[in-house]
Amino acid sequence: MMKKTLIRWMSMAAVATAAVSAAQAQPVVRFQDYPGTGNLLVRVAQAQGYCEQAGIRCELRTIPAAPLGMQTMLSGDIEVFFGPTEVAAAAVARKAPISIIAAGFVDPVFFMAAGAKTELATEKEGYPGVVKSFKGKKIGVTQRGSGAEFQVIDMLADAGLTANDVTFVAVGALDTAFPALTRGQVDLIMTFPPADGMCEVLKACRLVVDPRKGQGPKSMMATRGGAGAMAVKTEWAAANPQTVAAVRKMLDMSDAFVANPANFGKTLEILRKTFALQLPNADQIAEVSLRNSISNFKARGTVPAMQAVADGMSENKLLPVKVDMAPAVLP
Repeated sequence: MMKKTLIRWMSMAAVATAAVSAAQAQPVVRFQDYPGTGNLLVRVAQAQGYCEQAGIRCELRTIPAAPLGMQTMLSGDIEVFFGPTEVAAAAVARKAPISIIAAGFVDPVFFMAAGAKTELATEKEGYPGVVKSFKGKKIGVTQRGSGAEFQVIDMLADAGLTANDVTFVAVGALDTAFPALTRGQVDLIMTFPPADGMCEVLKACRLVVDPRKGQGPKSMMATRGGAGAMAVKTEWAAANPQTVAAVRKMLDMSDAFVANPANFGKTLEILRKTFALQLPNADQIAEVSLRNSISNFKARGTVPAMQAVADGMSENKLLPVKVDMAPAVLP
């Protein structure tokens, strides 16, 4: 009897050891993330076991500004940049060796929020009239040279203004941007979810331009389908084609899960566990923000829409050269 028990224990130990060895053999892929809704598809993949099913181990690193994420990826401290295509286009223009392997989100993610006490004389005109009132204002962006700043400049141009008509202030991610707005350090912020939920639930701000609702320059609307990018170093992609394929498989599985209305509750549960913002009514804010943006989280974008991002930047003289995005996007 003892012999049979010992054999059974040895078999169980062998299976456990094999499972650990298999997990350790899976390559680790480190993705950029942001506070709030952040890199939702990867968070879902972690929670649902899609990373392991695809043959990789996913890690998320919170880097609250896209340009910093691009620098971190190029330095080798993470494998996958995640952010607005504007930042990827700027990298391509400067001949950075990057390859875009996925999207993560596809429509413009930034929107303009005004502080509760910020007065905008032309606000009732809607877009683009409201932008005229931005003149002389302090506008918070995640980081100078970020996709948020590029998109504000695009809005300003649509209303006959330039970047010189406003003062840009780097306010970081929401944990620092929101206090900067509510304390009056800036008049407006070009920001991302869950700021929309924070404005609605906490009544501390209001959205005045929301590209997700079709408000914005035609050039920005043309970017729908290609507003977001996940990028890696070209050399890394060439050396790790199976890992790239695994990342795409994992993202496709998450995309299908999130897109199913029956999974909204589970997706919200995953978001609440990873929200990473210490706020009053955080659960309610998370739900509002997810409902507003859940359709935006997609694994794949389109090259024409990404090209529209680069073309818009070129027209506004935000790139030193005209950029062809197609070669940077892996098929």
